[in-house]
Amino acid sequence: MRRIFRKFRFYNNVRRAFWQKRKKIFILGFILGIIFFFFAYRLLFNTLQDNTQRIGLVGKYNIQELPLEIQKLISNGLTKVTEDGSVEPFLAESWEIKNDGKEYVFKIKDGLLWQDKEPLITKDVSLKFSDVTKTVIDDTHIKFQLKEPFSPFLTVVSKPIFRKGLLGTGDYEVSKVQRNGEIVESIILTPTKNKTQPKIIYKFYPTEKAARSGFKLGEIDTLKEIVRVEDLNDWEKIKIDPEVKYNRFVAVFFNTDDPHLGNKSTRQALAYALKKDWEERALNSLNPSSWAYNSDVKPYNYDTSNAKKLLENGNGDTENEEEGEETGLGELKEIELTTLSSLLPIAEEIKKDWDALGINTKIKVINNPYAEFQALLATQEIPSDPDQYLFWHSTQAGNISRYKSPKIDKLLEDGRKTLDKTERKDIYSDFQKSIVEETPAIFLFHPTVYTISKD
Repeated sequence: MRRIFRKFRFYNNVRRAFWQKRKKIFILGFILGIIFFFFAYRLLFNTLQDNTQRIGLVGKYNIQELPLEIQKLISNGLTKVTEDGSVEPFLAESWEIKNDGKEYVFKIKDGLLWQDKEPLITKDVSLKFSDVTKTVIDDTHIKFQLKEPFSPFLTVVSKPIFRKGLLGTGDYEVSKVQRNGEIVESIILTPTKNKTQPKIIYKFYPTEKAARSGFKLGEIDTLKEIVRVEDLNDWEKIKIDPEVKYNRFVAVFFNTDDPHLGNKSTRQALAYALKKDWEERALNSLNPSSWAYNSDVKPYNYDTSNAKKLLENGNGDTENEEEGEETGLGELKEIELTTLSSLLPIAEEIKKDWDALGINTKIKVINNPYAEFQALLATQEIPSDPDQYLFWHSTQAGNISRYKSPKIDKLLEDGRKTLDKTERKDIYSDFQKSIVEETPAIFLFHPTVYTISKD
């Protein structure tokens, strides 16, 4: 037993001596190890963070109607639309238009794969349209039979196609979807082809206020298409990038069933009375980048003198009077301007100009689409094809101004049935002149939205 104790004391003394001699090295090594671990962890964390984009969007979406930005990451269409609205091949390498525009036959590119590595064949093309019959000719040819010629059809089939829910052909695939009932709260996309591309997490917020709060709390790194930056403008180490959305316009839509606003001269007077001090003026309802855009339309530059004359005589535009213009509808002394809270500052500007004209303007702020209005300040999306039948034809619910014009109806009907691009351009050129002249709406400007990101 004594022998064991002697050995224990010997080794303990050796340990003490060794510790006394080497303790500084051990302490220094321990500290350096902690520091190395901390920095290695931060480096790994930052690397993972840098390869993940967390993006916030405002809106309520279900799984079938995700924003087009996301759909295009996941999959592709038979065609794709260029910036000027022209159509190019995408999944389809070519097409034929037959039977006076009632039949479209597409040839699918060879070697296309779905994201599960299964080959894409025509029976997988799940595009469904009313009044359109789909026929699979073989694995690479598909035919769509229309009841009537419809020249925007090539634009329509640019919509991304999917198989088995959200299985697509794009550069990203869906790895996770978080929902609250039918509403998508977030969706995670991972790259399918180039693995150096970042993973993308989209998070959806019901309002801009909630989205800004999410950005402040660090839930997202980028916030897209915000109309009002508000207090984020004063934050440090963030970047705010403005973008003019030429595929939208802000306008005052008139209810032309209103006893006063059914008179074109009154509507024109209200148009001339606005100062329109916006940089990105919208002259008509088409995208300025469109191949069919016509800038040679009446601009309704600020002219209070002409505006007052139009209100007084009720006999059409003093620059271009037309016979048969309705008169005697009574003088407009008061108007109610309905709008959303996001456009309230613009509504206040309009109120000042109309008040100065002698028309008492009341502003009504709403939160949801409103069926009944006298004048409505709102933002409208512009389709990529110049066809605007749904928005201005007298038979359509989308014609919120309720404007009825046989001439405009005929132009819109001809425009969607004409296949020749030059002829279509002439038709829509006339349409733009007519819609601006008749003034069922005052086209104001193309809105600016903001992308906010950490600098």
